[in-house]
Amino acid sequence: MPLNFFHHVRNAVNWTLTPLGIAIERTNKMKWRWKNSIVETQVGRYTIQIPGINPLSSYYLAMPTLASQLGTLTSIVRGKYPSMGVVDVGANVGDTACIIKSAEEVPLLCIEGDDKSFSFLEKNMRQFQNTKVHKLFLSEKSGTLAARFEKTGWNTTINPSQTGATESIKVISFDDFIQTQPDRDNYKLLKIDTEGFDCAIIRGSLGFIQQVRPVIFFEYNRENMDAIGEPGLETLAILAELGYSRIMFHDSRGRFIGSMTLADRDGLKDWHDYVDGKKSEIYYLDITVFHEQDTDIAMQYLETERTIRRSTTE
Repeated sequence: MPLNFFHHVRNAVNWTLTPLGIAIERTNKMKWRWKNSIVETQVGRYTIQIPGINPLSSYYLAMPTLASQLGTLTSIVRGKYPSMGVVDVGANVGDTACIIKSAEEVPLLCIEGDDKSFSFLEKNMRQFQNTKVHKLFLSEKSGTLAARFEKTGWNTTINPSQTGATESIKVISFDDFIQTQPDRDNYKLLKIDTEGFDCAIIRGSLGFIQQVRPVIFFEYNRENMDAIGEPGLETLAILAELGYSRIMFHDSRGRFIGSMTLADRDGLKDWHDYVDGKKSEIYYLDITVFHEQDTDIAMQYLETERTIRRSTTE
């Protein structure tokens, strides 16, 4: 049956339902899974196991190049710093580790706090050398946090702002954690994806950031940030004060958007206001920031991502 027929049906149904605040939207096709199933999934050059409750397997099936910019970034950073390592905070089941390792054989430090995701991360990382895994929740300061978990087992979100039943969660700052690790000065790429806690974790890493000046790749998820009262822009201002000068944006599918300087506060505020979760055409941003001493890396990454974007639109 022609697709335009379904398009007309959807429009007709939506015309009826939208006064009630209901609408039918097209989404990415996802294969149905049993929650307790285990799905073998190809990510980059590697195969990992993902629990059926975790939608990552469907994401990579639909978009095999999802988050591939992280591999590109790893290669470019390693070109300047051959002995570099990578820290993967919010490693989930190891999908971004596969992207990093597909690009370069570098030492990798994976951090994940969710019980189920960590159990799969441990198993999936056994195929790699020079890789360590740690079961931790990071935050701005070490201590305990009264909060509740959401999306446990696949995309754990810590929400300390919710009322009702909470539990005491042990958290540690990255600065406190990294002091226990050898060769910490070699971790020139810091990747963070923690469902709204990214900026707090960056603020808990400022000692490390001042000393090592890593390239920082993190998620800017306004919906989750707003839920926990995270302002976001203040952290970008702190990074600018520490000498970080260039910022680049990718959308939630990993497609390059553009670049600007961290000194452009008005421009950053425009992006912050626009990318506000479900109200925006772009659900969240992946952000990469570069210290002024790595302007050469930033420019190489910028040109590479522009070339990739042009090749997919021609």
